[in-house]
Amino acid sequence: MSHIHVRKILESRINYAGRSWSYEFRSIPQYCAEATVAKTCQQLLRKIAPIAKDWNDDRNSEWISRIYFAAKMILASSVMAQSLDFAKAKNLRAAIPYLDYYTVLNILRSLLLTSPHAPWNDGKLLFTTHTKTINVATDIIGQYDNKVASRAKKHIIHLKAFRELISYRAPSSGDSFPRADIDVIDLCRLFAEIAQLQSELIEASILRSVTGKFSLKSQAIDRICKVNIDGITFYDQEDHYRMDYLRRKYPLPTNILHIMSEGHVEDFFGSWCPKDEEEDQFDPDGNWRILFDVP
Repeated sequence: MSHIHVRKILESRINYAGRSWSYEFRSIPQYCAEATVAKTCQQLLRKIAPIAKDWNDDRNSEWISRIYFAAKMILASSVMAQSLDFAKAKNLRAAIPYLDYYTVLNILRSLLLTSPHAPWNDGKLLFTTHTKTINVATDIIGQYDNKVASRAKKHIIHLKAFRELISYRAPSSGDSFPRADIDVIDLCRLFAEIAQLQSELIEASILRSVTGKFSLKSQAIDRICKVNIDGITFYDQEDHYRMDYLRRKYPLPTNILHIMSEGHVEDFFGSWCPKDEEEDQFDPDGNWRILFDVP
């Protein structure tokens, strides 16, 4: 039995927006009208339904890959967010614009990956440009609240510009320019919850419509684990282990919260922990749940 089976047996469901959920949403109710969320959920289910009804091994592999990678993006943003707090505390001001921006960008990628409106395009979705990621993700957010989306887009573009200013122009004035008026941590909590919500709707539609057994193809596992950048190839054995576990134990898409095992979360943050026990080092074990209620 997989950790996903166990989680589903033991979980307590939470009612919100006319449905029951695996995750207890806190930011979505704060920012978005419940009636709008309920309406958007119905629209998403109608979009997902024909996909689920025409299920095959390719689609099965695609959506497992998408949700697994979305979960990784939330974990990556959580490391960035903790790094951001550490940089602020230690006056590492040159790093702050980078950490501000990439904390947000990774979460935005999780929104694309869990949206049926964003085509997979044979894995090219994993390499969507920054500008397109911002545009598409804020369009997705606009389905839940237009004002939040408009304000978020304005500030995210400012974060991007400020990061490029510091990185590429090395201003003699340092970072003494107006900054985006945005609480990055607070906003990313909202975005992570929307990604989780979308992943739960995808899973619900699949469970309702899909019958029979489907596989997670080896090519899909390689697409997640292997990347070539400028002729240099990287292969992540940890990702291979996690994806192969899904192939063997639970070869169907599930939601972001459930695809995260306690071991994966611990190992993901642990890979960025200090190698020795000297004081005053960055340690991401301090606040795993800074953006999302991980297992």
